[in-house]
Amino acid sequence: MRAMKETVIAAVIQSLEKELERQARANAQSNAASAFSAAHAEKQRDTTGFEAAHLARGYAGQALELQHRMDELKAMPVEDFTGQEIDVGAMVEVDFDGESDTYLLLNCGGGTEVKVDGCTVTVITPESPLGSRLMNNFEAGFVELPTGLEGIILAVY
Repeated sequence: MRAMKETVIAAVIQSLEKELERQARANAQSNAASAFSAAHAEKQRDTTGFEAAHLARGYAGQALELQHRMDELKAMPVEDFTGQEIDVGAMVEVDFDGESDTYLLLNCGGGTEVKVDGCTVTVITPESPLGSRLMNNFEAGFVELPTGLEGIILAVY
């Protein structure tokens, strides 16, 4: 299971790197729009350049945060959580109404889905509703979502 978890983490990192590239392009476009709009303002109260600069700062901040989280993820040791409390780095299989889903609990990349060996793994974060309920739980434990959906933890890796 360790090899599968390493493969899943590598796929998540690859997905996050694509997101970082997308944010870098968006930042470059916003910077270009800011410079163009400031130089070509038609009216005194034309705020297009200001808004583009604000967007560029936002994209830059998101990119820095994402890069920091990716660096943490790359440095994170791959641990086996079998028989232990669920924590960041655990891969968890949960059954909701007869349907089994596999999740990887990480500090970043929430919502990212990757397929490895025919298995779809969804990244969740401790801040998500499911992640917060899985934290500190154990295999064979029960989990209830705010929607009322109940599940059983089938396996923890």
